[in-house]
Amino acid sequence: MARKDPQADPSDLKRTRRDWIESAAYLKAERFEVAGALFDVKDHDQIAESEVKKRLSEYKGGV
Repeated sequence: MARKDPQADPSDLKRTRRDWIESAAYLKAERFEVAGALFDVKDHDQIAESEVKKRLSEYKGGV
């Protein structure tokens, strides 16, 4: 039986940077906004939806 990280939220979708940029409409954002928010993430690195939303909010000037 594989052990799972107890702090990881199973509903937290992980995608690559490129996938998030291509699905910007899902985040109610423009592609350039998602790209700007994830500027320091490599194209093929996996990033969680919660982290993308947090970075996108900060990028757009949120707290």
